[in-house]
Formats: sequence, structure tokens, C-alpha cells
Amino acid sequence: MALGLTTASVSHAMSELISLSTEPLWPTSSTPDGDLLYYVTTVGRGGAGLLEVTLTAGAMPPGVTVTFSPSTLRFTGNQLTAKTCTMTVHCPGLLPLDCYPFTLTGTALRESITITNTVTLTPIEVANRRPTLYLDNLGSGALRLRGLGATGKTYQIEAQAHLGDPAWTPLGSATADGNGRFTFFTTQVDGMPMCAYRAVEAGP
Repeated sequence: MALGLTTASVSHAMSELISLSTEPLWPTSSTPDGDLLYYVTTVGRGGAGLLEVTLTAGAMPPGVTVTFSPSTLRFTGNQLTAKTCTMTVHCPGLLPLDCYPFTLTGTALRESITITNTVTLTPIEVANRRPTLYLDNLGSGALRLRGLGATGKTYQIEAQAHLGDPAWTPLGSATADGNGRFTFFTTQVDGMPMCAYRAVEAGP
């Protein structure tokens, strides 16, 4: 689930700090923890000098801390330039952060931009969401399954050669992070060049 973002405030129209946006970062393993990752993209131009932009986050749930890497984005020259950093949200436990209207602010010397995520689901809806899989072909038979399910749930990943076949082949399992996202890496199954995949909630 991508976050929809809206501009909340811009200090003046002729800003050298042009825009700010963010999107969730899918986990790189199937073992989640209390950290949620986001890409933050800033567009700016330095004009005649150096434009330094620092990022801060607000309206986070209690106990949550945020770090940015790098902590400062620097722009020089007159051309519009996009720079991306990673926002790591440290949570005290598995937390559906997408359900909270947190803010993100980019501040330069003379201007600032604040954006807020558009919340579309409640924590209860995220906790009970049925899993959905997205398939990415990485080449040479390697596949990546990106899943969106319920917070902290473990899912068994299964494949079958033909839709409607009652037999499913188990491939492994993956556990969702605080926002219900999980990733599973696999290869094409021998003897099954065309496969259907599904995620089934694992038992207790």
C-alpha cells in the first residue's frame, strides 16, 4: 500500500525547495522487526549558493523515534535535482504506522514544506486484511513475491501449476511487518514453468 501525500504548507511561492514525497520501502527479508522504512525524495535547486534541507517527522505514535540517512540533503547549481534518503521509523513493537496521519517536514534556510500521509485504513482493518501478492520477475528464474497482509501475521507461500488444481506446493513462509508488508524470494518451480502463487495465513 503506497502512501498518498498532500502538501500541507509552503512558506512562499518562489521556493528553492520545490517538493517533498515519500513511499514505503518493502522489507528485504521475511523477518520483520520494530523498524519501518520509507524512501523520502526531495526536489530542490541551490540557485547561486548551497541549499541544505533537513528533514523532521511529527505526529508519530507514542514511543516512536525517527532517523534520516543522510540527515541533510545538499543542493547546488540552478538545475532542479532530486535527492533521496531513507527514513527509519523505530517502533516499540509491530505497529501499523500507515494508519496514523504523521507529518514530514523539509526545512531549508528560507522555506519549508510539510506533507502528511493520507490515511485510508484503520488499525482494525490492517489487522484483519486478507493477503494480496504481487509478483516481480528478477530474471534468470528468480522471483520476488511482495505481499500485503495483516500486521505481524505469518503467511505460508504456496504455488500450483494450474488454477483450480486442488494441490498446492508449499515454498516457505514470510512474516508481515507493522504495516502488513512482506517479501518472499523464490525461483521458478521445476516442472512448473507457469505457476499461480498464494499466501495462506499460517496456523498458531
